[in-house]
Amino acid sequence: MSAATHSPLVLGARDALPVALGYIPLGMGMGMTLTGAGLDWWWAPIFSLFMYAGSMQYLVVPMIAAREPIAAIALATLLIQFRHVFYGISFPLDLVKNKAARIYSIHALTDEVYAVIASKPKAELTGERMLWTQVFAHATWTIGCTLGALIGLAVPIDARILSFVLTSLFVVLMLEAYLANRARFDFALAAVVGVALLVLPGSIYLPVALATLTVALLIVSRLKPVTAMPDGGRKDGMP
Repeated sequence: MSAATHSPLVLGARDALPVALGYIPLGMGMGMTLTGAGLDWWWAPIFSLFMYAGSMQYLVVPMIAAREPIAAIALATLLIQFRHVFYGISFPLDLVKNKAARIYSIHALTDEVYAVIASKPKAELTGERMLWTQVFAHATWTIGCTLGALIGLAVPIDARILSFVLTSLFVVLMLEAYLANRARFDFALAAVVGVALLVLPGSIYLPVALATLTVALLIVSRLKPVTAMPDGGRKDGMP
């Protein structure tokens, strides 16, 4: 059955499924981290709803427990979440027409959701489908965090397992995007940039690598010729 025959809710749930499979155990680890730092369990759903930031949530819990100043937390948030600036360049936010829904879509844009949506042909996407994908992903993260907080330290969990789950999730999403993309020049370019910049300190690696890749893609898009499509449209040489 084609995607056109399904409702945006069904399509969004299906798109969010691989993310949900990773978010539940990762969220439980986050909830356990939160209660282990001495915070009450009900902070887990609050953090998850309003500070939906994955790795930043893991970092902010010990910072709050250590009573770090707000300025330090804000600076850490800027450095860690700075990559989202680059996501916004290609994220099809224009498909979301409602202003309130658009604000939520910006808030609910995560690495994994971006990877899922970016792997879909834009012709198949709608604002409703994107929003449902984000809602389901956000819900599973919130559920996972709350469950983990309720379980607390009663069931010990090895942090290395959580790292493996996150890595596996990114690998699966990367492969899905790779297989859905016929021209794979962008993947090769990203790999070259990523490996070449490993000489940089870890504190600046991510923003510098993303900025370099963005500039490289923009340059290549200018150099590639534009060809006519059979329907009268235009197609550039970029993948």
